[in-house]
Amino acid sequence: MTFSTLSGQSCLSLSRLEGLLSGILSGSRIDHRIATMLSNLMHKSVRHQTILPGVDAISIKSDRTFPRHSHDEFGFGYIVAGGQDSWSGRGLVEASTGDTITVNPSELHDGIGRRGQPRHWRMLYLSPSALADFSDVPVENAEFSRPVNKSRRALRLATDAIRAVTLDQPDRDHAEQLVMLALAAQLEPNHNTDTPQTSHRSNEVQTVLDMICQDWDAPLSLADFATATDTSKFQILRRFSRELGATPHAYLTQHRVKRSKDMIMAGLSLADTAIACGFSDQSHLTRTFSRQLGLTPSCFARPASH
Repeated sequence: MTFSTLSGQSCLSLSRLEGLLSGILSGSRIDHRIATMLSNLMHKSVRHQTILPGVDAISIKSDRTFPRHSHDEFGFGYIVAGGQDSWSGRGLVEASTGDTITVNPSELHDGIGRRGQPRHWRMLYLSPSALADFSDVPVENAEFSRPVNKSRRALRLATDAIRAVTLDQPDRDHAEQLVMLALAAQLEPNHNTDTPQTSHRSNEVQTVLDMICQDWDAPLSLADFATATDTSKFQILRRFSRELGATPHAYLTQHRVKRSKDMIMAGLSLADTAIACGFSDQSHLTRTFSRQLGLTPSCFARPASH
């Protein structure tokens, strides 16, 4: 059995680790190399190259203290576990489990860990050009005003976005829309964003719903919805999500899954169902169907007649 960091920085056998710990307890000296290896056991990092150009996903678990530094990108994410106290150009920052955190390009900040108590955080870093693709706020005016955001809605959106872009086989449209929403939650003015969704359906949202119900097998895009409602893609995405609690792509996908289930139960093959319902192939149908319902499409297929 071995212990290793996620970044592959060190590896110790169980028996070797037991020996080192025994030495610590007996008060013996430990050389620098061994001390470094032990330190690395408390530092694990993973970088995901996402399906979205200019967007990186980072996951770090560490008890280290980082010196003052800055990034070239816009960054937002959340504290998975633990907490940290740090300094930034926006003042002293205290972040705990469940808080979302942000950093602006060229903003100096540090990270003060709590010795023996590693904190775990996940981040998305967006290049300025990526931010321009995923927000209607001009890059030159874009700024995260809150280094820490305690909004539950902001946390949910950040969690959903990071999960979507780090899937082994991500759905690009779904990931893009979730990143747009999570980014908007961090860029909006400093007020409580935990507002309940409304039961009222605006004309624009109803138009999108009608398009999905009528043309669900067509390659509908966010741009199509924006054109049909005479809005920008950012405006219709935010409005739809606020009123229904889901993105247009998520709503379209679940509608396609329901229709595919009907077709499969009626006896249509999985391959033909996939094409008929707007999926790229049978594998795409199976992955999406399983994520939505927790069962594979074949569970609903008619048994072969004898």
